[in-house]
Amino acid sequence: MERHKKIILLSYHNFPYGGASANYLRNFSLGLAQLNNDIHVILPRANKYKDTSDIKNQKQGFIENVKYTHLGFVTQPKSVLAKVYAKFLGYLMPLLYCIRLKNKKDIDLLITYDVSVTKTLTALACSLILRKKLIIIVPDYFEKPDDLFSFKAFKWYNFYLGLRYFSKYADGIIVLTSFLRDYYLNVIEYKKDITIIPNFIDPSKFENIVVPPHKKDKITIGYIGTPTSKDGILDLLKSFSLLYKKYKHTHLLVIGDAKGEKSLLPPLKDFARELGALDGITFAGLVSSEDVPALLNSCQIFALTRPKGLSAEAGFPTKLGEYFACRKPVVMTNVGDVKLYFKNKEHMIIVEPDNIESIFEGFEFLVNNQNLFPEITEKAYSWMNNNINYKVASRNVDAFLNRFLKN
Repeated sequence: MERHKKIILLSYHNFPYGGASANYLRNFSLGLAQLNNDIHVILPRANKYKDTSDIKNQKQGFIENVKYTHLGFVTQPKSVLAKVYAKFLGYLMPLLYCIRLKNKKDIDLLITYDVSVTKTLTALACSLILRKKLIIIVPDYFEKPDDLFSFKAFKWYNFYLGLRYFSKYADGIIVLTSFLRDYYLNVIEYKKDITIIPNFIDPSKFENIVVPPHKKDKITIGYIGTPTSKDGILDLLKSFSLLYKKYKHTHLLVIGDAKGEKSLLPPLKDFARELGALDGITFAGLVSSEDVPALLNSCQIFALTRPKGLSAEAGFPTKLGEYFACRKPVVMTNVGDVKLYFKNKEHMIIVEPDNIESIFEGFEFLVNNQNLFPEITEKAYSWMNNNINYKVASRNVDAFLNRFLKN
């Protein structure tokens, strides 16, 4: 049963555009708003980068009927002093905002995204000020770095302390995978309500887009994301180099780069050159959100080749839903909840992680069996539409959130 709720969503990530977290939260918010809920997204931290003209550097704005407000800076400051000041505001402004709202009785729930200790403590403090229940969305799990005295180690401790010792004080938890659910139930021994919502995808953004193939007379394999070893880019380049040597009519399109940081592409191009495959690869770099659907639809096959690791086990990639929405077959490594939801050669081609030969064979199977594309993609699309279409997934979230309302 639908119940109108006024919800504050606290997020330190980009919104409404700017990466996987922005996509998740945008569709999460839009879906709940379409179910007669009032969603106000508050953003204590500036967007790290702007990849669409829709943001327009606004202090406040709307994405359809979802309101969002920047409490501090709108865009990332450049000077070191300004960045330190922006971080300070990032934790002070939500508290001041909630103090102003504490006597308003029409607020029902507070939701936050991420579990780093600083953000979790801020969200818990906001919950106490508002005297409203807090729901935390836990999107992933960060692996412990080898160097325990590095900046990465500091970020990991910030994440781990929040996850292990403070997020358990939330009234409810939303996770993306069975790994995270089991971690909360078995390790943290979380006793309150928890649910799995793998992701949110708006298939209308990717459907019925008629574009020519990326390369005429070639089969293009597409990848989108931040091209790091953690996301499987090295294994993808290695396996594609084997494919390219055998099938010259294949091509690889790599969409994405580091966001607001030093480009990852030059060393990847050098690596592709060493593999003898650079002529068969296009590195598109960062592209605007508006251009992504057409670029993806110009491909014939998609790749998702994450290696083994806690990050892969804990996360559910946004890009998988986008791939399915394009109705193109996917070669994906067997990590996370893959085998829980999908069958090999029915929904996708499932290959072994960290196994270049297995990934190559997955691509080769599709190159040589293009007659199977319609059957595979139809089942994949159906799964996406029934499980992570944001209109369906939002109904599941809405029912979960209703548990926290007073009757």
